[in-house]
Amino acid sequence: MGGNHTTPDAACPDCGNVQDHRPLRSGGWIRLEPEPQLPTAAVPEQHRWFITADGYAVDGHGSDPNCYIAHYRVCSRRPHPEHMHPVFTAIWLRNCARDGIPFD
Repeated sequence: MGGNHTTPDAACPDCGNVQDHRPLRSGGWIRLEPEPQLPTAAVPEQHRWFITADGYAVDGHGSDPNCYIAHYRVCSRRPHPEHMHPVFTAIWLRNCARDGIPFD
């Protein structure tokens, strides 16, 4: 993996949990769900994130067998979208349980 680019503001402003805060080549930053890395085949292509050798987060295509997902999709403080991909639902439910947030 590339260098650790986690910054002091790596905690999600909504749930407070520390995320893997990675720079984007475009100059922005993204919070990635740190654990677990997911099998690439289980995540829809448009939602896959990979870490380059120099520590940047890049979306879309990658040859790694595992990938990351954006934290904002599975943050326990966000409402559960009706049509969420099953892998996101499972992680959102895990995050809700971890944070003691009831869900229906």
